[in-house]
Amino acid sequence: MSHARKGARKATWAAASACVMMLAASSCTSQGSHRESTEPAYFQTLVSQANGLYYHPFLREERGSPEAQSYALRILAETGAKPKVTVDAKTAAALRSDAVTTSALWGRYWLVPLRDAGVSGVLGPGDARSVEKLRTGTGWYEDPALEEKSDEGRLGATWAALEVEAATGSLGELPAADKVATARSLAQLEGSKPTLADAAVLARCLHLLGKPVPASLTSLRAPDASGFTERPDQERATLLEDTYNYVLLQESAGEKPQVNRKTWQQALSHNVESLDYEQLYSLVHILRATGSPQRAFPAVTRRLERERMPDGTVRDPSSYLGTPDASLFVQRLRSVAGWTVRDKRLLAAAEKQAGSQDAPRDGAARLTMAALDHSAGGEPLSRQEAALCQDPSTVPATVTADNVADWQRAVWNCEESGVPVPVPSVTRWSVDGLEGAQAAATLVVGLHQDGRGDRIPGWLTADALRRWADDPGPRASVYDRAVIVRAYLLLGGHADESLVEHLTGQFKAHRGCPGLPGLYRPDDEPGCDLKTTLAVWDLDKALDGKLGALPS
Repeated sequence: MSHARKGARKATWAAASACVMMLAASSCTSQGSHRESTEPAYFQTLVSQANGLYYHPFLREERGSPEAQSYALRILAETGAKPKVTVDAKTAAALRSDAVTTSALWGRYWLVPLRDAGVSGVLGPGDARSVEKLRTGTGWYEDPALEEKSDEGRLGATWAALEVEAATGSLGELPAADKVATARSLAQLEGSKPTLADAAVLARCLHLLGKPVPASLTSLRAPDASGFTERPDQERATLLEDTYNYVLLQESAGEKPQVNRKTWQQALSHNVESLDYEQLYSLVHILRATGSPQRAFPAVTRRLERERMPDGTVRDPSSYLGTPDASLFVQRLRSVAGWTVRDKRLLAAAEKQAGSQDAPRDGAARLTMAALDHSAGGEPLSRQEAALCQDPSTVPATVTADNVADWQRAVWNCEESGVPVPVPSVTRWSVDGLEGAQAAATLVVGLHQDGRGDRIPGWLTADALRRWADDPGPRASVYDRAVIVRAYLLLGGHADESLVEHLTGQFKAHRGCPGLPGLYRPDDEPGCDLKTTLAVWDLDKALDGKLGALPS
């Protein structure tokens, strides 16, 4: 449904073109990542399909966009499942708002499968009335999200509008004159030798209006899929989209599509785990329309059911954006664990990100990117990058409880990159509360990372942190516990058997999340966290592995 994306999607269909249609036994994320190390394979599942950087694993606990929900539910329906979604009213309202805000037309179309899956209130007669207001006097519908008016844009908008009106049952109630006007506008494009994509949309619109599809459209043949496996990645993705359009065209005309089903069955068997939901829907629909039975898709059903949340909505791995911040945490985890940190694939992804329109502009983000480049590639920071380590707007000259986390992060980036930072002054704060103790621990760890453990203020001692190391209270996260005990040890404190046993039990209870057995959760929520994992591993290393947290 290429027209559905134009002017409506926040990310392009081909964002992950380098990672689709690979027809390889291995997954997309493992391509070019062969290391001679003991790094567990699950780390590579954190590589973003969108930009090749590592993403924060807690994203796995977020539901996908309304568009992702729509495609996933349609796929399940194609494979014979009868999916049910049981979100509460607040979540339903949020899904509806996200959809309609993204596109007044296609957003409503995305809500159709959610309504069919049992979500009340997401789509109704009022939506049909809102869509009908977008009809022009010529019979076309126009998408307000598209600034530039064109026949292609009007055609896509008309398709979306008719789909929404058909789904809500209001299409049959339209005045005959309105239908005739729309059909007349569509007919003007029939003789203009439309592309396969436009021809498919024309045919679908005519079908929805109850009009015959002319032979000039149905005479178009299926794209040539010969030599599919030898074609470039983007060409294969385009061929999938073109074949879907051909199938839609023939179905709209009441004809059975004629395609090389064996080619597409092979494509599905090799790529069922790596395709995004829209591509997967296109591929499943091609096979269903050309004769594959519903029972032929067990791997597809397993994948989608694995991504479903307890309320029936789905996660969307293809939307997880990697960040320099998450990637640098992965690099530090590798370093603590003794794994290889030089990574040409990650370096290439970071360099591409640095050259994009989304490249970071503020000093702290630029420094993170520079530290990531140094870690993955080994090259020293440039003069401009190194200057960030002397800039007080990036590395605060005076450390307070409010900015100590930013200061420590910047110091870490500079120290790892071999660039010194100025000695800061420190404004004293109280450690009588958890927040103050955690901030103090962050200061201690940061000064030691910078090789300046001798500059720790005199008011900050092991005795001052002892009570927090022993029992930080129920509000403390796993990260709080780990960093406070680490600071306590750096200040000369001793981890006795009781403390080690207590920490071991606390950390074990928060170890692992689906697909990531060696990472740690900061609290009782299901998502793992890279920062928390690094704090736990770093503490365990300081305790010579007594906690059993470091990977074996």
